[in-house]
Amino acid sequence: MKRKSKLLAIFLCLVIGNLVFANWVFAAGPSARHAEKKPVVKAKSSQSPADFQAQGSNQGELQFSQKELEQLRADLISFVQAYSEFAASLGMEKQVETFEKSAEQFRQLPLNQLDALRNGLSDTSRLAVSAKRLHDQVELQRSSNDLGAPPFRKDSAANIGIESAGFPVADYPSCNGGTRVSDSVMDAADDTFFAAETVRDVASRICDEVVVIAGEGGNGSLACEITDATYLAAKVVNFALHQCNDKFDGAESEATYQRLGHLHTDLESSVANDNSNKTAIINNDNSNKTAIIDNANANLTTITTSISTAKTEIINNANANKNAIIANDNANATMLRDLILRTQIEADLASTDGAAFVALYLTPGVKGGYLELVRSIVVQTISNIGGANTGQANALLAKGDAYKAAGDYRAAYTNYRQAYKKAQGL
Repeated sequence: MKRKSKLLAIFLCLVIGNLVFANWVFAAGPSARHAEKKPVVKAKSSQSPADFQAQGSNQGELQFSQKELEQLRADLISFVQAYSEFAASLGMEKQVETFEKSAEQFRQLPLNQLDALRNGLSDTSRLAVSAKRLHDQVELQRSSNDLGAPPFRKDSAANIGIESAGFPVADYPSCNGGTRVSDSVMDAADDTFFAAETVRDVASRICDEVVVIAGEGGNGSLACEITDATYLAAKVVNFALHQCNDKFDGAESEATYQRLGHLHTDLESSVANDNSNKTAIINNDNSNKTAIIDNANANLTTITTSISTAKTEIINNANANKNAIIANDNANATMLRDLILRTQIEADLASTDGAAFVALYLTPGVKGGYLELVRSIVVQTISNIGGANTGQANALLAKGDAYKAAGDYRAAYTNYRQAYKKAQGL
């Protein structure tokens, strides 16, 4: 339904666009349309396409340059060839022959009729755009032809573990190779079809007018015949596409209806089976209830005795674990304190030489300080990461030891700090 609504909207927009386009062409066309009307010649010309080609070779007799007209010829041929490729991909050989014949006729179409056709087309770029879009979609479909089975072609309930027959499958049509044409291909085909219709409409109007070339009259009947054939072949292809996809929709709608009936039958069977099982389940539950109660009463005494015994064991084990946990927590607290203190000392040792001292760090242990701990940190740092700076760091360490021995703790800490940083290459 969504696709049909979408196509209806596209169709209405294009119909309205064509009406506006036609009004614009007649309102804003060449001034020749507003000049004195020429007599309409109904009789067909006896001249051959080669004669028309020769008549239109004079640039002064044409409204458009020969380059512009040859570009239009190339666009028309590309347009028809794209449709031919599309029809071939669908196996529509008769339409392929029609498109190929139209392409050859466009190659032979005289310049004067191309000029008249070009005069009626306000935007020739749509031909090239539509042709390329259709060509690209055909190539895309061809490169990804392995689309797998449609959703209702196989029994999607085959692996469900139920006592039921498989789901009904859709009776898909064999058109288009038994595969639904994608929306993108359909949209490209619709757009190209409406472009073919526009060209046909323009050519039809030209067939009723006289194109004045060098004072002689000629009609656009050949262009009209070609565009009519192209349009009719395109219409056959477009109709076949929509009809095939409609058949796919119908097959899936029917399969959906049959599957709903299948599910309804399964549900009815399931309800009947549930009702028959209900009584058996209730009786079994009542029997099990009595057995469970008797067993629970028998286990009550055993459980009570076991709980009493386990209670004493649990209390004793908990007390033992409590003492172990307290001892471990105390040890962890001491370790954490020492780690925090060491980290703070190392942060201070890494400070700049002129940074203020922490008095507790430069005070020896006999006075409650941590100068000895500071020295041990410096020694360990030199040993671990001194590397090429080990000699200079040890010299500063020895100098700090000398100041410490002399009682100059501030100078000692200063040298310890320098030794620590030298070991790190700072």
